[in-house]
Amino acid sequence: MKMGYNGPMSSLKIFLLGPPRLERDGRLLKMDTRKAIAMLAYLALTGERQTRDRLAAFLWPEYDDRRGKAALRRTLPTLKTAVGGNSLDITREAIGLREDQLWCDVIQFQHYVAIREWEPAVALYRDDFLAGFSLRDSMPFDDWQVTEAEVLRREMSIALE
Repeated sequence: MKMGYNGPMSSLKIFLLGPPRLERDGRLLKMDTRKAIAMLAYLALTGERQTRDRLAAFLWPEYDDRRGKAALRRTLPTLKTAVGGNSLDITREAIGLREDQLWCDVIQFQHYVAIREWEPAVALYRDDFLAGFSLRDSMPFDDWQVTEAEVLRREMSIALE
């Protein structure tokens, strides 16, 4: 269980149960690229820094290594502008989220399920994981998204029982 994600005091809130939605300091954020949203969702749920190689191959599998990394470099400013630089942990080798700067509904939902707090868990589950969201050109991401959605649906079934 990935703990360390802050509650309501966090400046960045990531809502992934249902259509993706981002808020910073209570204001709705617009992110104009699906790849940036996908990267944010993946980083939030893995709870780990990911290498640039891994992210490029995951989100741009049709590109060779050089082109994938270039696409990643072009997407990072969009992500950084949307979520704020203090929410990201970016180095030459890896990219991650600063857990002390964010709150994620999926992480909170899983926490509630783990401690058998059924009512707040059910209240957080607005819809399936990333409902209505997909990347047409990234089978690895789509496969991950389907798997995560299935796991979360099972956890929701447990909470409803």
